[in-house]
Amino acid sequence: MVITAVPEDASVEVPKHLSTASERPKWGSRGQFIMVLMGYAIGLGNIWRFPYLCGKYGGGAFMIAYIFSLFCIAAPLFICETVLGHKFQLGPVGTFTNMYAPWAGVAYVSVIMTCVILTYYQALIGWAVIYFLQSFTSKLPWHPDECGGCTTGDYFSGDVLNAASFGEDGGWEVQGTLLLALMAVWIVTWAALVGGKNVLGKIAYFTVLFPVFLLIIIFFKAVTLEGAGDGVAYYITPDMSHLTKPNTWSAAASQILFSLSPAMGTAIAMSSYHEKSYDKLLQDNLVIICCNTGFSLFGGFAVFSIVGYLAGQRGLPVEEVASAGTGLAFDVFAEVLTLFPGGSSPFFSVCFFFMLLLLGLDSAFAFVETLQTYVVDFIQHKRPDLEITPKMNMIIVTGLCGVLFL
Repeated sequence: MVITAVPEDASVEVPKHLSTASERPKWGSRGQFIMVLMGYAIGLGNIWRFPYLCGKYGGGAFMIAYIFSLFCIAAPLFICETVLGHKFQLGPVGTFTNMYAPWAGVAYVSVIMTCVILTYYQALIGWAVIYFLQSFTSKLPWHPDECGGCTTGDYFSGDVLNAASFGEDGGWEVQGTLLLALMAVWIVTWAALVGGKNVLGKIAYFTVLFPVFLLIIIFFKAVTLEGAGDGVAYYITPDMSHLTKPNTWSAAASQILFSLSPAMGTAIAMSSYHEKSYDKLLQDNLVIICCNTGFSLFGGFAVFSIVGYLAGQRGLPVEEVASAGTGLAFDVFAEVLTLFPGGSSPFFSVCFFFMLLLLGLDSAFAFVETLQTYVVDFIQHKRPDLEITPKMNMIIVTGLCGVLFL
């Protein structure tokens, strides 16, 4: 294979069938771009999936594999995608078409992946909505005293998911609470995107920065709990034997790829809305990548402090409690929240589940915005003379959110 270098001053001619009728929308500021992509990268997985994998694959040993995978795999791919989007000033389809026309089909694979992810990702956010709203009470409804002695796991599967409920005809019943929660998530997603890039960029400041504030509150509470030191010790102490196991490396690579999500088309789409003369893309990428990793690492201290506390309460090893999978958020954390003394449980429950809600939403915003870019580029591919007005943008966003909700 021969790789030919392209001079920096070489111009890339965009085919007429991919040109736009009006100037491509641009970010209102550098910060908006950083916040939107940072929100895309920092999601639910940073809080429940990253600590779960740490607990399963040797604590600090997993972090070593994670950092290695970040610098050798995920970060180069992520940076490459933002460079391509900025270079060609087009979404994924236009970018791959300009690189090599037969590659256009690669971009459509990302559409399928994004739609599949949204089907369960929005549902997870819906669970957070339910827990968040149920936290506004003097005693949490999943407290044993409130739910007839049930465990938090029983409450999650029975009261929240109603997992054992069947209809009379043998089919699944539609769960009204879950349906309303999912509908609320999609309405919020629609409201954030319907105003265009600048509105989304401004919203991202809140959905990205406020969870950091909430995590700091939770962290300072968590480190004061009895047994927190045991959890933190497990988190930062590497079990080096895990580094000899392929599963550790594959899990670390999958986690950072899941977080930064290169190959989803989002980095290409978001960077295409920069001015062609923009020259701070590398610095922006480094900020996004470092903040994403920093959030995961810092969140791990809060999570494992709580895990250490619960492990002491249950009389179990830290690693057994930490490897609870998705239940780490909706079972382990929910149980710990009921144990906080002094009537503080509802306050910290509101903080935790609102943090999860915001972390999920800003990732969902970026996913749907990427799909919108596909649709807009397709329309302007077929009708180069057609201008995408705010009204048309509203119709596109409404159609996408409606179809994806159904």
